[in-house]
Amino acid sequence: MKSPALDPAPHLPLRPAAFAVLAALANRPLHGIDVLDEVNATVTSGKLLGPGTLYRLLRELRQVGFIERIDGDDEPGRDERKTLHALTPLGLSVLRAEVGRLRRTIKLARAVTATGDR
Repeated sequence: MKSPALDPAPHLPLRPAAFAVLAALANRPLHGIDVLDEVNATVTSGKLLGPGTLYRLLRELRQVGFIERIDGDDEPGRDERKTLHALTPLGLSVLRAEVGRLRRTIKLARAVTATGDR
């Protein structure tokens, strides 16, 4: 049984941009600019995030406890491009739960499209 503090259910489903940022941080901590590059590299056309949107989203994800600054410095006005961000245990739990939810959704969609049922 998961600790209530790590329960991902209240946080699902994730918005696509939030999911992309958490996924980008899944393997290692990244600077804000590297998160931006990694997220936008996964999009087939155009870009998912611009810098302003990304840095607002990073703040939101810190506030809900999904990510944290590695160095712990929470100084206002700090240059986010030079800050390392990492998933927290809650962020990892939410990311894993969202991946599972998306897999189930894809499995359902494949079953429906394979049989032609609607």
